[in-house]
Amino acid sequence: MVEKDVLKKINFLKELSDPILEKVGAIAQLETFDEENILFRQNQEQTLLYMLVSGKVFLNCRSASGESLTLDEVSPGRTFGVSALLGESSSTFTAICVEVSKIITLSGAQMHLLFEEDFQVGCTMMRKVIDLFKARMEMHTRQFLYSLARHPDII
Repeated sequence: MVEKDVLKKINFLKELSDPILEKVGAIAQLETFDEENILFRQNQEQTLLYMLVSGKVFLNCRSASGESLTLDEVSPGRTFGVSALLGESSSTFTAICVEVSKIITLSGAQMHLLFEEDFQVGCTMMRKVIDLFKARMEMHTRQFLYSLARHPDII
């Protein structure tokens, strides 16, 4: 169980009502992970949603040539592994703690049960997922356009 005041530190959850936070908190876990702990690997089935309370996590992937690339540096308050809420899905990156990190974890399967029990929670949470994916898609589009502008020979 995770208390409401801790959940409210997470950008993904901070605007949710107290009753919804209480339901989410009842199935959430707060865990501490050591530096260099691998939370999950690229292409591994994504079963948990992660919310960083403190510490730092890198999201890495392997390129076709085998080179490790850091896609993102997750700071406190951010959420990752959202595909766990979408059913059977594999991760597109590897998540590695780069310092001791406190992380809230939520089981995708338990969240689905909560969504079935309380449609309002399900609708509210999935709207948050849509907002998160939209923001990330916009960020990735900006990064892609920036890369194209710097490397015109790619076109």
